[in-house]
Amino acid sequence: MTAVTDAVDRVTAVNAALAAVLDPELDRPITELGFVRAVSVGADGSVEARLRLPTYFCAPNFAWLMVEDARRELARLSWAGECTVVLEDHFASEEINQGVGGEKSFAEAFPGLADPDRMQELRAVFLRKGHLAAQNRLGKRLLERGWTHRQLADAVLGDLPERLTVTLRRRRALLGLRADGSAPLFTDNEGRAVPAAGLERHLLMGRTAGVGIGTNTEFCEGLLATRYGPAGWTDVRRGKEEAS
Repeated sequence: MTAVTDAVDRVTAVNAALAAVLDPELDRPITELGFVRAVSVGADGSVEARLRLPTYFCAPNFAWLMVEDARRELARLSWAGECTVVLEDHFASEEINQGVGGEKSFAEAFPGLADPDRMQELRAVFLRKGHLAAQNRLGKRLLERGWTHRQLADAVLGDLPERLTVTLRRRRALLGLRADGSAPLFTDNEGRAVPAAGLERHLLMGRTAGVGIGTNTEFCEGLLATRYGPAGWTDVRRGKEEAS
């Protein structure tokens, strides 16, 4: 493998790692939303990702979660050396970048302004919304194919191709819920199967959650495009030795 090929593979791996990071409110990968402005891979294996958000005043707790998650995912790359994530053009960039880089908690970075126990709770709240919206999308699809509510209630994840359940499995893994093939296809927040009698209401709640997520996503994408131009591109730079 040549140095250039190795560098390209590493950049691909970096972007794949960042694709596992969700905007907590929008329930979509930051790579799809255009929040990753640039990534760079050094000759020594060091990695840097630079993030941007739709507005200067995006909620700092959401921004923190994305920066923290991005750094965590990059650190999982077996070959990576020092991993740095930089949030740009945000009113709390300095506190967030220094806090995450120094492995502090959100409450430590914003003393007196944050509840130490709120961040994980906040993350779980939005993961549950995303999980509920994903169940509605899948339920709607299956109902259109002729499934009954009884069949939906009796189904397990393993009854469907993995491509149809990948989002459910990922959200459940993040929530600490069962995500194996024998787990119920439709569950409440505790991982309990939703009975047939309650499925219509469950899917309606999921539809409501999905509408909210979709509306916020369109709004944020519009703000990002207004601020920076068309989203969805990443500036890729490699270390001089790898690119030569």
